[in-house]
Amino acid sequence: MSINWIIIGIIAVLLLLLCLWICYRYQCCRKAKRLVYTRSDYEKLTELNQALAPFGFVYDQQKNIFYSRKDAWQRKFGYGKIYDEMAPVMNMIIDCEPIYFEYDNRRWMIECWKGQYGITTGAEIGIYVEGERDDQKNPEDVFYECVSEEEELPMEMTLYKNGRKVFQRQENHWWLTGFELGEFSWPGELMMKTAITFRNHEMLEAFLKGCYQAGYQPEDLHVWAQRVAFSFYQPKNLQNFRYGRLFRRLIQWQNRHNCKIYHRVTRDFTRTLDKLDYLMLAYPRIFAMITNVGRIAWEKKGS
Repeated sequence: MSINWIIIGIIAVLLLLLCLWICYRYQCCRKAKRLVYTRSDYEKLTELNQALAPFGFVYDQQKNIFYSRKDAWQRKFGYGKIYDEMAPVMNMIIDCEPIYFEYDNRRWMIECWKGQYGITTGAEIGIYVEGERDDQKNPEDVFYECVSEEEELPMEMTLYKNGRKVFQRQENHWWLTGFELGEFSWPGELMMKTAITFRNHEMLEAFLKGCYQAGYQPEDLHVWAQRVAFSFYQPKNLQNFRYGRLFRRLIQWQNRHNCKIYHRVTRDFTRTLDKLDYLMLAYPRIFAMITNVGRIAWEKKGS
């Protein structure tokens, strides 16, 4: 038997295996679509949130966003400047706005974020406090702890993209978040309106002082009683980019490409809940891609 016939035979076997795999995938997708159409929203939402629970997140069907749970296991971990510097490694291209202030003989940090978190567009507000006093360190070099349940504050956020409202959230929380799946954005396209209600006037004044030190002007801050509201568009703080512009653009290219894959694969469905249910049934690897990039996976991979 000549070598040509051997090569032809190998190619024929490979083509046969490819055809069998395509037929298998086609049947799997058909079965998954039938299940999506027949399953109730309660079943879909329950299974989805069970899959998200280990990451500390929940899907809100009404607002069509992911958000962090109050009892998320990330609460056991703090936050430091290194997380912001390393964000691009986790496919996060975001603006960061930390506000440092002193209250009750402790150093505090309230930080806002907005931008692209892997395959989602989102925003966050986090409240952190120094665990052990260390006057030798600059506030930005301190590794902060998450505040306790008793120290949570009422917070509000509304995220806009080029003037269009993306979502709105308000809750008494330590880490208020929201992420819309499949939306691609550059941080500069986003504006986050934020409002925080403090425990007393002393804490409010301390936070305002931190805002002024960061670069905010009195006209940027709107104060009512113990509540302050401001808009986060262009960061006042200098952004610490450990990675260059070229690397960030490469990550954003990947994020945009992944968003396109998500929409292409789920094009038969209009609701995000149905899209996610279909991915869990037919394309578990693509669903894993959603939970393995951005803030959802940050602490999971960093721990």
